Amino acid sequence: WVVGFSGGKDSTTALQLIWYALSKLPPDKRKKPVFVIASDTLVETPVIVDAIDQTLKRINEAAERTQMPFRAEKVRPILDHTFWVNMIGRGYPAPYRRFRWCTDRLKIDPANRFIEDRVSQYGEVVLILGVRKAESATRAQVMALHRKPGDRLSRHTTLRSAWVYTPVEDFTVDDVWTYLLSVPSPWGNNNRDLVTMYRNAQAGECPLVVDNTTPSCGNSRFGCW
Repeated sequence: WVVGFSGGKDSTTALQLIWYALSKLPPDKRKKPVFVIASDTLVETPVIVDAIDQTLKRINEAAERTQMPFRAEKVRPILDHTFWVNMIGRGYPAPYRRFRWCTDRLKIDPANRFIEDRVSQYGEVVLILGVRKAESATRAQVMALHRKPGDRLSRHTTLRSAWVYTPVEDFTVDDVWTYLLSVPSPWGNNNRDLVTMYRNAQAGECPLVVDNTTPSCGNSRFGCW
């Protein structure tokens, strides 16, 4: 399993749900690794970088302490795809809505490379994403398009042998906050800090991006600076 983790409210909810579900299994049944990946574009704001780094460290420490099969790490773009190589080295214009060149290079490709490596290692991968139908009509349509009626898993839009599971797909925003403020973080974060972060960022969030249907987040303070 690979959990896409941005540090935002939806991916935190999805990861907590998976963590608590697996914690109900006896330790000898927790054999399959669960990789938690966060996307580092290398041009994130320092506050977000520090928050993600601390959270990934706590996840790994809590996993080792409680014998949980989680392993958290960052994925980064290769040097040739980095922001400044393209903008200064190649003379690309700054990314904007009609030319989101940074999305493919800085977010989609690093995550997909990691998933493909796990597919080659294990044969198949289940990708867990904190996406919700209520985010947008386009999001709901895309989620329905790649799933057979009655199935919990859907095909990944581009990667073979990769399945997508979305445990919070039917949650509303209120459901997400109710859950986070009533269920403590199993790795020791204070979920109320998320409320403060969202309030200060005007609800903007950069999710972990694995396809082109994910909306741009460049206008929020959680975007690349």
